Amino acid sequence: MTENAINPKPDIGRRDVQPEPSNVLDWSPEHRRESIHTVYQRAEKHALEAINWYLLSKRQKKFWAQLLRLGTIGLTALAGLLPIISEIYKFSSPAWASIVLGLAGVALAVDKFCGYSTAWMRFIAAEHQIRQSLHEFQMDYELEQAGWDDAQPSVEQTQKILGRCKTFLFQVDAIIRQETDQWLAEFQDALKQIDSSAKTKSATQDTNKSA
Repeated sequence: MTENAINPKPDIGRRDVQPEPSNVLDWSPEHRRESIHTVYQRAEKHALEAINWYLLSKRQKKFWAQLLRLGTIGLTALAGLLPIISEIYKFSSPAWASIVLGLAGVALAVDKFCGYSTAWMRFIAAEHQIRQSLHEFQMDYELEQAGWDDAQPSVEQTQKILGRCKTFLFQVDAIIRQETDQWLAEFQDALKQIDSSAKTKSATQDTNKSA
């Protein structure tokens, strides 16, 4: 298990996870071990880049999710206290409570539309899933290597470990695809709710004008 796998560190900064170019490898008996390790490193790097992406991306989502949620809680509490404070000190109109409550609703709507809170949770889950799959993949690779001793792996052993690398890459891509599909579904749902709300307000205004 490499040090980066235990504590993956970002490269230059957050960037999209890109597929690795396929190298031409030598599968002759004397070079099989080296070629297998090249394929293993390619699969491991793909997972580490995905983990790094989620680790970096969730920081921004966490910041805005906490800010907007705390803002919603604080503004809602203030809206409930304003009428009481107004009655005690006679310094403000009770209408301010409605304004503050509206601001709380705006903060909540922004969080829901931009998906900060849900993305934060998705990124945590995806990163943990990929990390778990990576640890299992690394241990399987070490177990396979232990069975080779000092000799070059056989054709059957080579095919087995290559099949494991293929399965692992598919697992990582499936986790990323599942997280992306969840984001698309949430975003489409948010758009539908906004459109529905806009149509409802427009119909209400038309009704009021007719009355």
